[in-house]
Formats: sequence, structure tokens, C-alpha cells
Amino acid sequence: MPSQTSSCALGRQPLADPLFLTQLALLESLGEGDFFEKLLGWMHEVLQTDQCMLFFLGNDQPLSTLLYKDFSADARARQLAFEYISEGRYRHDPNFARLVGSEEGRIETWCLDDLGPSMPREYRKRFFEAPGFVDKWSILFRARNGCFYLNLYSRRQIFRDLFGTSLPDENTVARLLAVLIGKHYQISQVQLSQGPLAFLSERERQVCEGTLAGKKAEAIAHELGVAASSIVTYRKRAYDKLGINSRAQLFALCHGKGD
Repeated sequence: MPSQTSSCALGRQPLADPLFLTQLALLESLGEGDFFEKLLGWMHEVLQTDQCMLFFLGNDQPLSTLLYKDFSADARARQLAFEYISEGRYRHDPNFARLVGSEEGRIETWCLDDLGPSMPREYRKRFFEAPGFVDKWSILFRARNGCFYLNLYSRRQIFRDLFGTSLPDENTVARLLAVLIGKHYQISQVQLSQGPLAFLSERERQVCEGTLAGKKAEAIAHELGVAASSIVTYRKRAYDKLGINSRAQLFALCHGKGD
């Protein structure tokens, strides 16, 4: 009897494989601590994302930053990205006006060209041209507990050139990201409260939380039962993941203001 080979349509479409593999890996990690590490890795590799920001506007709550990641090793680019978050410059984003009026279950997307004249020239120059971004892809979606706003930036790729070629259509990819992020936070309400620290390892997050509480390295080390030198190592790893390099920047990232 001849050997049987799969005739599954997905198997004949290798360009769809990255999306399929992401679904498997991310579905397994929904609600887990490594979810965003896997998601960020996939967005960086497959979607050519060089920077990612995720915001959340809870029902009757102020806007908060849930996730911030810049993959660039360029210090100037990372500093600009941090200023965008810490100084509240993102509030000048033309899309933010749409957060309040968004409908539950509806997913909206925009790229940089869609914004056109609604984006101030100085804003575009400072936060797109200076750090070298060629495109931005935004996804807005509302869940029961509030509205999520995901921004992906690329220095290498026009996002819509990927859709329908190396990836399925734009709406399908947007829906995948919206469902995964929404379900992840639905499962893990704790991570929703952890904000931008959610994708750190447990030890890295504990060190940052101790720092935010005003504790010295020695006190944090005593509480965690590790050497003070380990605290320095965990803090350095956390700061590198967050794209920051100081305690003051950690406060600004997590609390919207400097120390």
C-alpha cells in the first residue's frame, strides 16, 4: 500500500505556516508568563516588527501601558521610543480619539499612510523619521473590560506588503492578534495589573516591583533569598528587555512620571 501524504491545504501553503505555528505555540502559552516573550518573538521575525506598544483603556479607568518593547540596539532610537511612552506623546496619536467610541467585538486597523494629514508634522518627524520607522500598523479592539490598542512599528517593511503574500490577509492577522491578546488577559487578570512588567521573568519582575516600592538591592535580595549581586543581574536583564537604563525610567514607564 503506498505511503500516505497529507493533502491538507495548509500543507501546500508554506507561506501560511508561520501563522499556523504561532497559533499552536501561543495557544499553549495563553495565560502563562512566557506568552508575550513568544508573541514578541513572532512579531519581530514574521511581521518585521522593530517596536511594539500595547495600551489599555479600562472601563472608567485611565489609559495604561501594558507592553513596550524596542528591539533596536541603537540607544538613540530606544530613547525616543521611551520618551514616546514616558512623556505621554502617544496621546497625540490621531487614533487615540477612537478608543472611547469603539464598539465591543469590532477590530479596526490602520497603517501610517492612513493617518495622512491628521498627524502633526513635528510628531511624524520626531517619532517616525528620527528613529527610522518606515511604517506603523495599529490594531484597536474592545473587550468586555476595556479597549486594547496595539501599535507595531517597522524600520524594514511596509506592513501591508506582507499581507496576502507572506501572510494571510490583514484582517485575519489582526483578528488573530486581537483574540490572542484579549484571551490572554481574560485568563490572566494578574498580568493585566502588571502592565509593562508582565513579560519579564518572575525574578526580573520581582526585582522591578521591589525597586518601584523604594527598596534597595540588599533588601530585595534578603526578601527573595538571593545574593545582592543576583539582584543587579536580574535588574540589568529587566532593564534591557524594557529598553530602559535607570530607576527613574522604570518609574516613568510604570507610573507615567519620573522619580
